Amino acid sequence: MAQHCPKSPSSSSDPLCTFGIIADVQYGDLEEKYNFHKTRLRNYRKSLDLLERAVTNWTADGVDCVLQLGDIIDGFNKPQKASESALSSVIDVLNVFPGPVYHTWGNHELCNFTQEELMKSVLFSGSMPQCACPEGKSYYSFNLHRKLKVVVLNCYEISMLGLPEDSAEYKQANELILKHNPNKSLCNPDGLDGTRRRFVKLNGLVSDSQLEWLKETLQRATEEQENVIIMGHVPICEQSADGMFLCLNYTEIMATISTYNTCVLCYFAGHYHEGGSHVDSSGILHVTFAGIIESQEMDAYATAYLYNDRLVIQGKGSYSSYETKLKFPCNNV
Repeated sequence: MAQHCPKSPSSSSDPLCTFGIIADVQYGDLEEKYNFHKTRLRNYRKSLDLLERAVTNWTADGVDCVLQLGDIIDGFNKPQKASESALSSVIDVLNVFPGPVYHTWGNHELCNFTQEELMKSVLFSGSMPQCACPEGKSYYSFNLHRKLKVVVLNCYEISMLGLPEDSAEYKQANELILKHNPNKSLCNPDGLDGTRRRFVKLNGLVSDSQLEWLKETLQRATEEQENVIIMGHVPICEQSADGMFLCLNYTEIMATISTYNTCVLCYFAGHYHEGGSHVDSSGILHVTFAGIIESQEMDAYATAYLYNDRLVIQGKGSYSSYETKLKFPCNNV
């Protein structure tokens, strides 16, 4: 059973591995402004300072790697012709960290770059030698420990972002959103309620082929008795985020991972800046990590600790803490 864990992790033994977690940096050399709904202030320059503090602490603590959950720079960089310089600024900070950083893509990356460009950039981690990635695809997996696998989804494989308007993927997403959203601006959810509010341009879908790859990956993990963390920019659990911030075909992803709840520990996401969490009916912990772009704290990051029988996620500042029991103990060879 997963639960909130407000205290620092303690154990009679050292963790088997550790990793940092951060979401929605959305850096830009821009003046602060309010979000789309005019309810939360975004400090674009401070977010880089928060990232630097996280990297400094992870480095000092000897953390093994970092999971970056998307939206590392803000979409407002594009009209300012500052996409490359903003990305360079955040990568310079991340390069101070001595271990690998694993990225997933959010809507703001796709406002700045095409998916084809991202595949050739530092933000595509699937090309790292330790990663297993289907040829030509943007989703991948890797092992943090022989008993802990991370599966990274592209929640915008089919979307209206970062793809040519004449592509089949763009047309499929456009048709689906238009079917449900009557607004002139497809970024606007007005008139929609509940989970129907997700039918906006800032969300996308995973393809049938990506779902099939996910099933095959989880089947192998089950056979090899590996615990699995799945990460994607967009939440898939209704109780872990506002309905506007769900993957367009979240029900299909939920059905898939629920089938493999014997190996799946957690689903990590960003996108919804307020953050949230929920343990679903199959016992999987869903954590939507808060966006540091809107953090009013001095810190906004998490560090996860893998022990023999559990995973402890220790939040700092605006990030909450959690603990969940492993499906397969690490000493179960």
